[in-house]
Amino acid sequence: MCSRLKLVFALSVLLQLLDFSRGNNVGVAYGRDANNLPSPDKVAQLVRNHNIQYIKIYDTDPQVLNAFKNTGIKFTVGVHNSDLPAFQSQSYVDSWLANSILPFYPATRITYITVGNEVTESPDNAANLVVPAMRNVVSALKKSNLQDNIKVSTPLSFGVLSNSFPPSEGAFKSSLAYVLNPLLEFLDENQSPFMVNIYPYFAINDDSSLKFALFEPSNQVFVDRNTGLRYDNMFDAQLDAVHFAIANQFRRATNLLDAQLYDVRFSLAYQNLNNMKTVVTETGYPKGGSPGHRFATIDNARIYNTNLIRHVTSGSPTTALSGGVHVMSGTPAKPNAEVDVYIFSLFDENLKQGSDIEGHWGIFYPDMTPAYDLEFPGTSSGKSWCIASSQASKSALQNALDWACGPGQADCSDIQPVLEELGSKFTMTQAMEIASITD
Repeated sequence: MCSRLKLVFALSVLLQLLDFSRGNNVGVAYGRDANNLPSPDKVAQLVRNHNIQYIKIYDTDPQVLNAFKNTGIKFTVGVHNSDLPAFQSQSYVDSWLANSILPFYPATRITYITVGNEVTESPDNAANLVVPAMRNVVSALKKSNLQDNIKVSTPLSFGVLSNSFPPSEGAFKSSLAYVLNPLLEFLDENQSPFMVNIYPYFAINDDSSLKFALFEPSNQVFVDRNTGLRYDNMFDAQLDAVHFAIANQFRRATNLLDAQLYDVRFSLAYQNLNNMKTVVTETGYPKGGSPGHRFATIDNARIYNTNLIRHVTSGSPTTALSGGVHVMSGTPAKPNAEVDVYIFSLFDENLKQGSDIEGHWGIFYPDMTPAYDLEFPGTSSGKSWCIASSQASKSALQNALDWACGPGQADCSDIQPVLEELGSKFTMTQAMEIASITD
C-alpha cells in the first residue's frame, strides 16, 4: 500500500528527520583487485538483491558509479594514496570533482569521499600529504555547496595505536602526532567522521580469543580496570580503544595535566561527551588460507559477519557495567554513539598482494554465488513523519534544518533530490513545502 505524505512546514518534521535518520548501518567494501569479477551492472543488481544499502569503493571508477545510479544505495568513493601529490593543487582537485563526482551526483548517492587509505602504513609521503589534500577536497565541495552532503575523511589502520589494552588506555603512537593532530582538528571543524579499519581476526591466538572475536558467548568477560566497563567481544574492545585514543590525543594536544586523565576517561565512558562519529571502513573475516591460518574457515567467517551485523544493527542490550546494569547497543564507552561498519569484502580478489589469506575475504565468489548465508537488514527503514503545529515559523524551521543537515549530521537525502531538481533559487524549507515521499 502506498501513501503520499506531504512535507509541510513544521519543526517537528525536522525532529523526526533527526531522530529517525540516526542509527548504525552495515555496508560492504567493494574491492576490485581482481581480473575475474562480474561487470559493475551485474554487481549493482547483486547488491540490490541482497538488500545491501551501503557500498564503499576505493576510487571513482565511472563504470561503477554509472551502474549504481538511481539505486538509492549510498556510496563512499576514494582517492588513492598515489594521487595525493596531485591533490596538493586546488585547481587539480576542482577539476577532479567536476569530472569524477559531479557528473554522477546525486543520481549516485555519494555520501563520503575517503582521501587516501591507511596513509600511515604507506612507504611514501602520503601521511604528510593527506590533510592538505582533504582540505582541498572540502574547498572544492564548498564551491558546489556540497560540503554538508558529502563528507571527507581518511581511513586509518588500527596500527596507529601504540596501546589498545585495556581500552581506556588506548593511545595513538606519539610518532604520528604530526598527522593525527591536524587530522582530528580537520574532522572536528568539518563534522566529518573518524574512519578506522578494525580486524579482530588478527588478534586471535587460541580458542578462547576466537570466541571473543566471533561475538560468541563465553564465561570470560573482560572488565576494564579503569572504567569498570565490561567487554564481551573483541570488536567493541578495539573500537573503544580507538575512542579513548581520540580522547587521550585531545588531552596531549591541549596539555591537560596527567591528573586530569581520569576526568577524560570518565567523561567519555559515562557522559558520552565525545560526539565525533566513527566509521569502521573495513572489518571482516577470511574464509581460507594456508594450514598456518587454522582459524580462517568459512564457518568462522559466516559466524563473525552474521554476529557483526546483528551486533551493529540491533537495538538490544549487548554490554553491561560491572554492576550488571545493561546499556544500549553501541560500545560500552559510547553506548549511544552512531557507528557505521563496512564488511570487507564483497568478492574474493585474486590479485591481492600479501599473505595467502588476502584473497579470501569475500562474502561472494567472483561468479556471484554466496560464500555463505548472510542476511543484511531490509530496505525498510521504519521512518515516520509527523505533521507539526502550524504555528512553527518558516525561519525557525529553516535555521533548524540548516543545522540538522549540516553540523547535526542528519540524513537529509530523502529531500536532497528535490533540492537538486528545483535549483538554488528555492530554500530547503520551500522545497519541503512541495516535496512528497511515497512509501
